[in-house]
Amino acid sequence: MPAQDTYILDSLELNLFFLRIMKEHALFLQLNFTPKDKPFADAAQNLRTRLDGLLRRTIAMAKGHISPVVMSSGELFTRYTEEAERQTQYFTGVPVEVSLTVEEYDAGGDAAPPETMLPSADDLNNNAAELTEELLRLKRSVFENVTACGMFTGLYPLQISHVMREAEEYLSLLEKLRMRRLDLGPEELAAGEAFWNDIMREHAEFIDGSLDPTEKAQKAKAEAFAAEFERLTRQAQAAKNALRGLPDVTGRSLAATRRISDFKAQCAQGILSCGIRSVIIPLLADHVLREANFYLRILKETMD
Repeated sequence: MPAQDTYILDSLELNLFFLRIMKEHALFLQLNFTPKDKPFADAAQNLRTRLDGLLRRTIAMAKGHISPVVMSSGELFTRYTEEAERQTQYFTGVPVEVSLTVEEYDAGGDAAPPETMLPSADDLNNNAAELTEELLRLKRSVFENVTACGMFTGLYPLQISHVMREAEEYLSLLEKLRMRRLDLGPEELAAGEAFWNDIMREHAEFIDGSLDPTEKAQKAKAEAFAAEFERLTRQAQAAKNALRGLPDVTGRSLAATRRISDFKAQCAQGILSCGIRSVIIPLLADHVLREANFYLRILKETMD
């Protein structure tokens, strides 16, 4: 595939995944402020509306371009996403753009010739970076206020730090795209695995901390995943300086990520069907599942 075509496809697939993640971060922030901090909730709502608009534009651009592997990976949406959005809207009273998920189901259509899409792809990446930088500033402000005991939210401080780091990762990938640095070397692959293994660890910790105390079996599984991904994070970090060990780490990370994806799917299904007791909002359960599926696809491509 010509480099220009690869750039366009990578831009579309990256933004389809991360714009949805960012808009949901804005929603989770919005839902967890107290009435005292309504200006912060309003800022999160404003960003979410603009991210929705950019995601809608990305979906329209992507028609006919997205690979079957990405469409079937479960990173853009899962079989739970639409219902999770509807339930989240029902429980919170905050409107959620379910129509965006429905629009994503059909990736077909007349694909625009790649040579005509280059300016649009550049513009998309620039706009995505601008909105993500603005959202990151909001997250940092919230984190600083929370850790200085000037604000209360319903989120762990680590959760706020977590979504900050995901925004930073998105910005880093957008910058690589804009510089046409599409091929990652072994050290960058090891760093990526360390990053995502740590994200998976924190997901497991958040799930453990948000399940009802009576959900002892699920909590034990989450605790075990947290310990496993903590080990894998250390191993990936060590592989940056001993690259011969990276394939083994990648294989172990792949197996663990496949299992935590299955675990998250079970949790999402249980939460949506009222079969698991927790304080996990339905869309958050689907959100962390999509992130695991995104990482799983990356690991599979690394192993090929």
